[in-house]
Amino acid sequence: MNKKKEDDPHSFKTRLLRSIFLGFIMILKILRLPSSWFSPKTRKIKDNWTLSMLWAFVSSLGKKAFMDQPCTYKVATDESKALVEPQYQLSPEQIMEFHEKGFLGPLDAIPESEMAIFRQQIEKELELESKAFGIKSVRDRHIDAPFIQDLFSHKNITEVLAQLLGPDILLWRSQVFNQMPGAPPIVWHQSSTYMHEDYKQPILKPQNINELFQLTVWVAVDNATEENGCLQFIPGSHDKIRKVKMNGKNSFYKARFDMDMDVQPSDIVSMPLRPGQFVVFSERCVHGSPGNRSKNSRRMGINFRAITPSTAVYTDQKKHYAAHLDTTWDLKNWGVIKLRGEDKYKLNKYIEVEQNELVEN
Repeated sequence: MNKKKEDDPHSFKTRLLRSIFLGFIMILKILRLPSSWFSPKTRKIKDNWTLSMLWAFVSSLGKKAFMDQPCTYKVATDESKALVEPQYQLSPEQIMEFHEKGFLGPLDAIPESEMAIFRQQIEKELELESKAFGIKSVRDRHIDAPFIQDLFSHKNITEVLAQLLGPDILLWRSQVFNQMPGAPPIVWHQSSTYMHEDYKQPILKPQNINELFQLTVWVAVDNATEENGCLQFIPGSHDKIRKVKMNGKNSFYKARFDMDMDVQPSDIVSMPLRPGQFVVFSERCVHGSPGNRSKNSRRMGINFRAITPSTAVYTDQKKHYAAHLDTTWDLKNWGVIKLRGEDKYKLNKYIEVEQNELVEN
């Protein structure tokens, strides 16, 4: 049975009602009026949506919205943020390239021979249920498997992160990407605090939203080529969070939107990677994948997301809803892991991978 037009979340009536509702919240926010009598959902929107976010939605009658909480990126330095051993040092030119483009790669993590062993292990691991979530999942499998943590902890990776992010690094999330032949594209997107997952509140709460507080490392398990869907980036697009056009022609999993920007073919940089190579990037840099257009070439990769210890994750959340997946994640067995340095802030719950036991801070 087809839904009635008025039930369509993108119908004019629905967009108008949502715009009126958010306009009301915007007035309350401007006047700094109390909202204790509102529902928890409404209070979260009032607390976490900035005036620019509210106005973008209201002024377009729900046709446009910010992809994430607005922020800027104006780092211009070629200096390392950490002292590392000589064999792991990035050149000043590489550091400046990262800050100017928003990504750096390809870089070598482990030899292809070692990745061949990892590939066999991860394929077996994905056949099992996740210990963290009790279902078969590609998310946060480092909580289950020490061999994944071993890869993420490799100095070829952590010392690059340290020079760009700082000497103290926590791991908060990972994911396996397994694009089979014919897999659709992953549309252009960007993130900062991951508020686009649960539009009511951010996952990450840094001390300063404009500073660099998170980096993503994407490691090739299979050979990643342009034909089978290697990562692609828009250099320099990490300077700000952009708006999206709602109900776009493209889909990001179950969410439909298009980035509100004109992307020309000459703007796109592809990142082919051999097995064992990686790229490090800011999620603020607009990125995506053209999909697997090959006939018989799988493209598997695994990424993880690293943060500074001054960044809080899943604050006061026992469960997390990801709207683009229409999935709720129970966080009972979730926790951060220290990859490098020390954590003097103690903002987050820890988990020890080997024992899978939580450690409260």
